Amino acid sequence: MKLTNLFWGIWGLSCACLLLLSCAGQDEPGDVTPTQPGTVIRMEKPQYVFGFLGQDKYSYCPSALKQSDGSVHLFFCGNPQNQIMVDNIFHLKINPDGSQTEAKSVLQPGPSGSWDDHHTCDPSVVEGEFKWGDATYKYALFFLSNKYDVYYNEIGVAFSNSLDADTWVKYPTQIVKKTWSNDGDQLIGGGGKSWGVGQPSVVSLDGKGELLLTYTVGDISGTRIVWTRLDLSDVDNYTTSPPRTIVQSGLYDITGKARDYTCNSDFAIDQEADKIVMIRPVQPMPSDYPNYINASLEIDYMNLSDFMNNRGGWTPLYRINPEDTGYPRNHNAALLRDNFGHIENWELPEFYFTVSKAEPDVQPSGGSHAEWTYHIWKSKLIEK
Repeated sequence: MKLTNLFWGIWGLSCACLLLLSCAGQDEPGDVTPTQPGTVIRMEKPQYVFGFLGQDKYSYCPSALKQSDGSVHLFFCGNPQNQIMVDNIFHLKINPDGSQTEAKSVLQPGPSGSWDDHHTCDPSVVEGEFKWGDATYKYALFFLSNKYDVYYNEIGVAFSNSLDADTWVKYPTQIVKKTWSNDGDQLIGGGGKSWGVGQPSVVSLDGKGELLLTYTVGDISGTRIVWTRLDLSDVDNYTTSPPRTIVQSGLYDITGKARDYTCNSDFAIDQEADKIVMIRPVQPMPSDYPNYINASLEIDYMNLSDFMNNRGGWTPLYRINPEDTGYPRNHNAALLRDNFGHIENWELPEFYFTVSKAEPDVQPSGGSHAEWTYHIWKSKLIEK
């Protein structure tokens, strides 16, 4: 989900969290109690979903919407041209029999000079009722983008009345802007620049225009996920509540001994059960190439009411490791949800995730980049 100056010089794939920033509020090792995720459930054998096989292209950052007939609309980030790293948002439909429609680019960077003229990535799609001018739209697609001559990211939204749409109508300006007010990049220690805001995940709270929007922030204060209530009932006069950093209690790093921080996560809710579920990367990232994406993911849950009152803590459901997937990198995941961002079985969720090879199978050059092995797989949790 986009941009880190840990690689690619000017930009990088947005899925990586900004490790140049400190983690605000992180506990010191030894101050937390290790957890033992995955003690009562297991992960079903993963299934391959999609990749631009035989091409120097990536497919990652899925958003998966399950329909009543069992089909799934899958939105994801990809590059249209071989070895040219310019992000588009793609769509394909997975039919109940497993067949798929052809992947097509449905959202692209804006015209030169616009706020979104460089990359368009990190889709999160939700159904509702969104009135904009004389039109009312059924679906909103949130995305990350950035301007070519700056480093930071911001969040936009586009609308459509069909999940199969070839194009979406973009709101002309950012729906969430960077956290600093001055123009241009924000400099941080060590010669780095702030990542901005991005990696949105959105669910509906009322089936109409009231949304729970979560997103990653990377600025001089650190890396974190914040949430806000966003009302898009009247897009011309939309409102947002002040962003609040999500609860991080109960989240532990790869060692299980230190408090982890949050970024690049997807969320789903079960309002009747008062639960919110998160799938997140586990820090830190490995040191060998590619050292900008994670090896493991984790699924956690907590009470939705506690989440929205910034209290309580997360309970781990399962930690997804390379041993589960057969790949050394597992990153940029999404929970399978309905069109409103609601989850069918929060205790045993289905999920889509991105895999990657690592050195010595890949190298940071030409047709050997790890990015060309970014493919989308799926699995679910099942009882032991």
